[in-house]
Amino acid sequence: MTKQLNYSKVLFATLLVGIGFYLVSNANHFISIPYIGYFSLLIFGSIAYSLVFGFNAYEKLYQKPVKFWKNFIKYFLLTQVFSFVLSIVIVAITHTHKGNPVASNPIWFFFLIMPFALIGEELFSIYFYNLFKVKVSPLVANILASIIFGLIHYWTYFNGSVVLTIFQVIVLQGSARFWFNRSYEQSNSILTSFAVHYFFDLVGFMLSILLH
Repeated sequence: MTKQLNYSKVLFATLLVGIGFYLVSNANHFISIPYIGYFSLLIFGSIAYSLVFGFNAYEKLYQKPVKFWKNFIKYFLLTQVFSFVLSIVIVAITHTHKGNPVASNPIWFFFLIMPFALIGEELFSIYFYNLFKVKVSPLVANILASIIFGLIHYWTYFNGSVVLTIFQVIVLQGSARFWFNRSYEQSNSILTSFAVHYFFDLVGFMLSILLH
């Protein structure tokens, strides 16, 4: 991204992203509509991205991906392999691995609600990724955005230990995010990273449901 940043807009937009993230779990305190919080990152992330990078840049996020199937298959498999290996390492080190409580939702949730939640997570992460890319290399920007993505999962995966939970979410969720961001970068479209993210999560949740 070569756009000159307006830091007042960046500050306000980042606050909006934070509000969107907060409402994911807390929207029902204000609006008593089931699952409404899962749409908050999509709404606030869209506003924040458009505010900082411009509406044209926001529209370009959804452009036709470059080599979609090649990038989808490549990064989906990379994410699966890394997550499988790292999960084994995490369990061996921490002797615990808390699952995502989202898996307790009804089956229809994963097809009607989860896509909106995950495109919101994509906007959240790519917002920070492109923000960091203004000042640092894509690799460093990816690492920083991936760490943030991991850390926002802290309360979801809290296992009783602050240190072990932080270690887990940075290693597992952060590494997955790294490959999601790479798929976005390589295909030049959020549609690819969304597809990789969605099917990665869907496979994980379906396996979790079947094994229980």
